[in-house]
Amino acid sequence: MLRDNKMPYLFLLPTVIVLLLLTVYPLFYAISISFQKVDSFNGIHDFVGFKHYINLVKDINFWVALKNTVVFVLIAVVLETLVGFALALLFNTKIIGRKILRSIILIPMLLPPITVALTWKMMYAYDYGIINNILSHFGIAPVEWLSSAKLALFSIIITDVWQWTPFVFLVLLANLQALPIEIYESAKVDGASALKRLVYITLPLLKPGIILVILLRTIDTFRIFDKIYVLTGGGPGNSTETLTFYIYQHGFKYFDIGFSAATSIVMVVLILVISNSYIRQVL
Repeated sequence: MLRDNKMPYLFLLPTVIVLLLLTVYPLFYAISISFQKVDSFNGIHDFVGFKHYINLVKDINFWVALKNTVVFVLIAVVLETLVGFALALLFNTKIIGRKILRSIILIPMLLPPITVALTWKMMYAYDYGIINNILSHFGIAPVEWLSSAKLALFSIIITDVWQWTPFVFLVLLANLQALPIEIYESAKVDGASALKRLVYITLPLLKPGIILVILLRTIDTFRIFDKIYVLTGGGPGNSTETLTFYIYQHGFKYFDIGFSAATSIVMVVLILVISNSYIRQVL
């Protein structure tokens, strides 16, 4: 008969097994094949050492994909955080129809990313898209939202901001409503203006929550794939090709599994470095 102090570990065992099978094993397997030349059709694995990593550094397309990823992450996360925080401040006050409006704002977050991407692709359409249709009423010529190298990445960013700003809003609103109201009442008695209460009370108290949403959104936007696949396919040229799409191209289009695995490991390391820097701000 098992002792009582061992029972919790027994209950955790299924979860640990699933975690090992779905995360730890694939990670170590990816690390293993990143040092191999894989011929999937013939089942041949030849050890090549750091060849894939060296070729990765030499590949100009990798640096373009990395640049696109960094630009996407920075702009999308900043916009989502700012807009989400502004909405949280607004809905933390007593406004008419707050509950109904809050439910409406959360709808984009509940939709599948593919559905969102397909919807925005129709809206961005050059000939029949609703966005260009609205612009035409103001005398503005149709815009090539997805076929212009200068605008395509920005268009995808707007789509991502539209879908995931509600997540930032929801988390920060929950944090705002958990703040002690006594502090604000004392500040009002002392004559602190709304701006000073925001800068010296709200922001410092919300710092852990803000860092949390920035961390979660950074990780999520860093690995974006679905919207790029549907909206632009990495084009025009490689102007919207990110690291995840770069990995997909080499792994499933060119069947260079070892090189694709090496790129995946590099991306994981980058995410770990970024995540560690955020976590340090909280701890």
